[in-house]
Amino acid sequence: MFTEQPEDFIYNSSIGIHVVSAEGIIVYANECELEVLGYTKDEYIGHHVSEFQRDKHCLSDMMARLGRMEKLKNYPAKVQGKEELKYIIYNSSVYEENGEFKHTRCYGTEVLKTIYDVFFKHFDFSGSADKLLTDNKRLDN
Repeated sequence: MFTEQPEDFIYNSSIGIHVVSAEGIIVYANECELEVLGYTKDEYIGHHVSEFQRDKHCLSDMMARLGRMEKLKNYPAKVQGKEELKYIIYNSSVYEENGEFKHTRCYGTEVLKTIYDVFFKHFDFSGSADKLLTDNKRLDN
């Protein structure tokens, strides 16, 4: 039987979890998310997600898909950690009320760059892969 409080379960999960409002503001992050990225709650929560996403085209694509209530599965993203660039694979969906986007439910796993590259190579960016690939090569230099 599951007896742990759901809030404690989520906060202490071994996978990064964060919530982004429809306006792009990070409204929640669990301990793993903060630890992986190296930020304190004050440095991360309450900030716009664009402050951390290194690839603006990727962020735009992610938010557009979520805005259409699509689920993101194994979505590769580069995120600026406090000390260094992090490679994260995201799975995300939208919490909505009466068809209105309220916030995301994002789960992220840090991976090595070589793993990120495999996900990136095979991810379906629906026509935007060339632009993303160009931007990612530029960011790696």
